Amino acid sequence: MLFYETIHAQTLGLLKKLQSEDLFSNLRLVGGTSLALQIGHRISVDIDLFGDLKCDNITLNNTLKSLAQYRIIQQTENIHIYNIENIKVDVVNYPYPWLQAPVTKDGLTLAAIEDIAAMKLAAITGRGSKKDFIDLYFLLQRFSLKEMLNLYLKKYNEGSVFMVLRSLAYFDDAEEELMPKMLVEVTWNEIKATITDKLKTFQSAQ
Repeated sequence: MLFYETIHAQTLGLLKKLQSEDLFSNLRLVGGTSLALQIGHRISVDIDLFGDLKCDNITLNNTLKSLAQYRIIQQTENIHIYNIENIKVDVVNYPYPWLQAPVTKDGLTLAAIEDIAAMKLAAITGRGSKKDFIDLYFLLQRFSLKEMLNLYLKKYNEGSVFMVLRSLAYFDDAEEELMPKMLVEVTWNEIKATITDKLKTFQSAQ
């Protein structure tokens, strides 16, 4: 079962339209929107499609042009960021292995929660947003920190556990950001306290 109350109808419609295209058949919905659809914890508004993208920029842009009005925000060989119908859409040619088979439901293809867990640690290591820490809080209700770190290393074999652990204790960048609309009630202070406690428990066991 997917929690469709976590995503606006326009975003869901665009997602289904994109994932019905052959060009995107190897891409999975990742990130906060994928997690929200699977666990129902918050509203999410962006579309992040990651996977094996076999096309050049011109082919990709022409395909999108046939589907909807769009504006290019950033485009490189592997990373394509668009505004499509006022929705931010990231399309990324993703070189890392998938840990689990995708979740397929109602014409959608979503990354499994195990993959999202590993990717969230990578995102927080890059620069943790408030939404990333919120998602981590809910992931830590399903996995121990040790389990999440093992998933991270399995996906990113050159990843640094030291950098992940250091980033989990750094909330400064996230402090000024607004809370997203939550569907499961929790405060920012509760989230920080829980993550800090999980981090201390893990470190004391090493």
